[in-house]
Amino acid sequence: MFHARSMFRVPIKGEEMKINMICNIDGDAELNDLNAYNTVVAWFLREAFRKRDVEGCLVKGRGLLERPPPKADHTIVFSNIAMNYVRSNPAYLKMLRKTTRGTVDLWLDAAWAGWDRYFDYIFCVAKPYSSRPPQYVHGGYGADPRYLYPEQEEKAVFLDSLMWGKYKGKYDKIYKIYTEVLPTLDLKVYSPVPVYNKSPRLPWLEMQAVRRKCHFFCVTQLGGFGLGRMETATCGALVVQPKILNRPWLNVDLTMEIWDTQEDLIRILEALVDVAAIRKKALEHTWDKAAGRVLKVLSERN
Repeated sequence: MFHARSMFRVPIKGEEMKINMICNIDGDAELNDLNAYNTVVAWFLREAFRKRDVEGCLVKGRGLLERPPPKADHTIVFSNIAMNYVRSNPAYLKMLRKTTRGTVDLWLDAAWAGWDRYFDYIFCVAKPYSSRPPQYVHGGYGADPRYLYPEQEEKAVFLDSLMWGKYKGKYDKIYKIYTEVLPTLDLKVYSPVPVYNKSPRLPWLEMQAVRRKCHFFCVTQLGGFGLGRMETATCGALVVQPKILNRPWLNVDLTMEIWDTQEDLIRILEALVDVAAIRKKALEHTWDKAAGRVLKVLSERN
């Protein structure tokens, strides 16, 4: 059920719609300050909103009870920090609704249950399951080709980070297979993402310089919606997914090979990669399309 107080104020003619984007950066941030999923998504969606004459305001999620954000037509929460505040502290959600004339929404990778209790819309990267309430809608995502393009020379692999938290140890055998197989092949291996998030991440621009060098993206994370997959595929890299982690209902349409055994993995990594074709398919996903879906949903609520 939608929240009764979220009656959208239609901006008057000539006035920009304004959307507060709750993440881990604010309006003073620069491109090199991006180093986490929520900051990248908010940054590039804001750029896509601007092309449609919509003002996206980057707002840090911490400290908003003491210093509420400016009034906006809509609010979208991107960061885990703010998500958890909404769920654990009723005053935080009350503050967001007080500063929002229209809907208070959430950006989520997949249609995880329960968030419709708190938000008017949940924009999902992977298409929502048909059984989810109507608040769950498709947002999608993209990767900016200005920064993500083929720059491969020697054959190279991007090895993602080992899972952590509740998954720690559960899928370690996948990482074990990677670490046994990759050194036996004529491949350069890049693994720049810290394990268990205990080390500083590379700034986003530096991370993309690594992605551009790679022919393969070796998946270690559950689901198929990760931003790293999209970014590396946009550089022309083949997504290499372990069968045990594959969830077809969570996948986004990218070129992908599934492996189950060491022999499968070796066969995939020894084959030629059609960088141009992989990139072409990835480029069908854009931030502009994602922004259009978001704004279509919000305009239909008017």
